[in-house]
Amino acid sequence: MSGATKFTFGTDFREGGRRAAGEADIAAARAEGVVAGREQGRREAESQLSGLVGQLARAAERLLAHEAAHAAEVEAQAAHVAIVAAKAMAGAALAQRPLAALEGGLRECLSHARHAPHLVMRVNSDAVEAAEELVKRLAQETGFGGRLVVLGEPDIASGDGRIEWSDGGFVVETERLAQLVEQAVAHAFPGFRPPAA
Repeated sequence: MSGATKFTFGTDFREGGRRAAGEADIAAARAEGVVAGREQGRREAESQLSGLVGQLARAAERLLAHEAAHAAEVEAQAAHVAIVAAKAMAGAALAQRPLAALEGGLRECLSHARHAPHLVMRVNSDAVEAAEELVKRLAQETGFGGRLVVLGEPDIASGDGRIEWSDGGFVVETERLAQLVEQAVAHAFPGFRPPAA
């Protein structure tokens, strides 16, 4: 045997006799694997982080939507309570001084219609006597010299009335005022629904 090799530790006898990998090759493969593993780990971490950020964003959107709905509900309830309280106070004030709104309107009318030949005040039939006293007192206070007439009408609500003179008039309708207040509140608080009567 002329060509026999004494030691064959560096030869791989599988698949056609390739040379076995040396330590440098193993270290290079190891380093390459570490780099590839780190890159794959980074990509997976970014993917997980992206998924978590998306979940967090969706949770925050739901939380904000829930909070906005809750705030709208609280505003609507507050507006409802305010309207109910205002109606209760208005009812109490009306019971205490049924002609208070008309008194303010009449005082204003008498100052503008001081020279009118006559002034007519229409009120609820039950309030005629009180209205006549009010008209006489205010006419004396303001110096109104025209004729004053108070008429009672059953279809006019208590506390409501109309004041008329030749060039104009003035109307007090608590129901219409309540509607205007409710419209203003509904405009300010979109979630508000007027309370049931």
